[in-house]
Amino acid sequence: MLRRRQLGEHDRALAILTLEEGRMEAIARGARKAGSRLTGISEPLFRARMTLVRTKKNYYVTQAQPLQSFRKLREDYERLSFALAVTELFAEVLPEHHAEPTAYDLLLKTMEALETHEKPYCVSCWCQMKLMQITGYQPVLGESVVTGEPIRQANALVSPEAGGYLEPDNAGQYRDKFLVKAEVLNILSKLPSLEEPPPNFKFGTECLQAIFPFWVHIIHKRLPANEALLAELRSDENQRVQ
Repeated sequence: MLRRRQLGEHDRALAILTLEEGRMEAIARGARKAGSRLTGISEPLFRARMTLVRTKKNYYVTQAQPLQSFRKLREDYERLSFALAVTELFAEVLPEHHAEPTAYDLLLKTMEALETHEKPYCVSCWCQMKLMQITGYQPVLGESVVTGEPIRQANALVSPEAGGYLEPDNAGQYRDKFLVKAEVLNILSKLPSLEEPPPNFKFGTECLQAIFPFWVHIIHKRLPANEALLAELRSDENQRVQ
């Protein structure tokens, strides 16, 4: 379950990721009624086996068997925030009705890792870079997107519009360019090749901040869960500095 919104007095409209059909929209009738069997599984992050019925306009959930609730995420606010930010990206970037087993497996592995990993930001960064790779949006961060030359500056320019790192001589035309530590770009550039989230790396918040403008460029809309997560991480860092 990627996300849900209220629909009418008793129903919920769901964004779900399926193994067979990719991302889908479905309606859970009566999910907001007390005692409904669809109440729990229509909450974000739930994994369930569903039976869907298609009408001319919509899909409807008729039966659902819970498989995983990811309880540890729901009991930890920080981990929950990371999880909701990740599912927001899947809900926005994956096309409807296009089976992508690799993306499904990535999301499942990410949710399971977020429950136990000591550094949730490592899981999130890894997942985001893998998702960009799967969807064809992976930026070029380890070398110049124009010339292929390696990064030589301590603080390097990147542009979502250009598709990654730019040498200073090639960056002038891109209004969305911003500076990022070269170490951050090197970390991010290596994550898509990993099969598992790394145990730890430096500059976690800066890595997340560097990825975010690329998502905004790709999706062309606000991402409230990711914005809230980044704001909280920045606030936490400011408090530690003080």
